[in-house]
Amino acid sequence: MLHTLLIGSTLALLGAAPGQAQVPIQADFDASQFQGTWYMVGVVSDDQAFLDSRDHLKMPVVLVTPLANGDLALKFGYSTPDGGCQKADVTFTKGAVDGQFSNAALAQTDIRVAATDYKHFAVLYVETQKGGVRSVWLQLFARAPELFPEGAQKMQQMALQVGLNPSQGALLPKSGAVELAERDPAGSPCPPQRAPALPPPPPA
Repeated sequence: MLHTLLIGSTLALLGAAPGQAQVPIQADFDASQFQGTWYMVGVVSDDQAFLDSRDHLKMPVVLVTPLANGDLALKFGYSTPDGGCQKADVTFTKGAVDGQFSNAALAQTDIRVAATDYKHFAVLYVETQKGGVRSVWLQLFARAPELFPEGAQKMQQMALQVGLNPSQGALLPKSGAVELAERDPAGSPCPPQRAPALPPPPPA
């Protein structure tokens, strides 16, 4: 359930929703620069399920891959209670504008890469519509598993624009999945773990 909440927040807008005109999309969005490993370091949302569970959420690892049709394929890596790692695959379907996407499976009607410098941070705006209830999310992504000051400032500014309060946010602590990704040269979510080296055989 917590994994679904985080994916659902990831990194949608519907119709003439309040604040829609104020939500930017990164100018000249370049998916090739956006690809690679990201860490979701912070989330702000008015979704009640998120607010009820945010104290238990951990930082996921996200691997972004652009597809030939303009969609984005995302692989999430989450820690499991036993110290392992669980993967989840998500596809962002390209919208009418570069940098705008949607995900019908997760009721994300509009996903926007609102701001990014590609090298350090990205802020995603997401709006969901579930059971007639509209929820707004902002996610802060970083290339390293730590808060990047400029990204945090951008998210704070945008939170005011979309009617969110900082008290509705959470900074996500590092997880076992993050530690695994940091040890993997490719930074992949849930990389295969090497078997421990066997001791040499006893002398004959």
